[in-house]
Amino acid sequence: MLVAFLSLSLVRVKSSARSDAQWSSVEPSGERFSPAALTPEQEQQFSYYWYAARNAIDGERYPEAYALLQFCHALKPDDAQTLYYLGIMYQGLGKKEESVAAYEEAYRVQKKGARSEDLLERLLQVYLATEQWKPALKIQDEIDTQRGYDAYSAITRYRIYAMAGEYKKAIREIDRYLKTDPDNLRFLLFKLELMEQTGAKPKDLIAMYKKILAMDPYNLMVLNNYAYYIATHGGDLNEAEKMSAITIREDANNPVYLDTYGWILHLKGKNDLALFYLRRALSNSRDERMKAEVEGHLKQLKIDN
Repeated sequence: MLVAFLSLSLVRVKSSARSDAQWSSVEPSGERFSPAALTPEQEQQFSYYWYAARNAIDGERYPEAYALLQFCHALKPDDAQTLYYLGIMYQGLGKKEESVAAYEEAYRVQKKGARSEDLLERLLQVYLATEQWKPALKIQDEIDTQRGYDAYSAITRYRIYAMAGEYKKAIREIDRYLKTDPDNLRFLLFKLELMEQTGAKPKDLIAMYKKILAMDPYNLMVLNNYAYYIATHGGDLNEAEKMSAITIREDANNPVYLDTYGWILHLKGKNDLALFYLRRALSNSRDERMKAEVEGHLKQLKIDN
């Protein structure tokens, strides 16, 4: 069985356990004031409530922050920092749409070139969380303008294209970065996973397996996947068995590695031993997809035997 090297999961912002009713009940009146018309007393109120809101956010007291920030927003509707913290507060409450709207408004009121990197990073993350790929790429372009193109930028772009299912563009992004750092193992692993997912030409895929193993001979995931690929594509079963044996020696309870080893043994006609390892793989499986894969191999072994 092939194992995925990398997770494309997004970082999640902690959300409050309180309900909508608990925090929406503290809404202010919504009255707005013209910034030019603020009195010294209102300016003092704004500063006091703004810092109190920040402290509430730092303490993850999002309903409290909601009431304070809405008051600040009513006083200064175009204050970028208030809008930015409204976005953070909404994220904490699990309100994705409201969070996006607040960050976008903060983005609008700040001038291009003067937008904070924190705001751009936050907006990028909410676009990713809401699967808005094109806006996410636009924000990444602006981040690159400020900071320059680097490994972080390449990984972000790769993730965006991969999550959008545009694997060829994801590979091109990896290749773009590899031109600057051709022996970067992490990026080579990114590329290998994409090549596996897109059904790359056998000679190209085998060349990538060999390149990575030359750099990292005991990378268990690569050894497992290469062994499984060889075994299931008419390759040298003895070579496949040797590589797979290393993985179960180093990680004896990994169901993926046990499944691969058992299947290779079956292909070599060692069915009694294959049955032993496939049963171990099944007993160590923790998710349904893994169980289904192993059960399929056990069923096929019974048919073939």
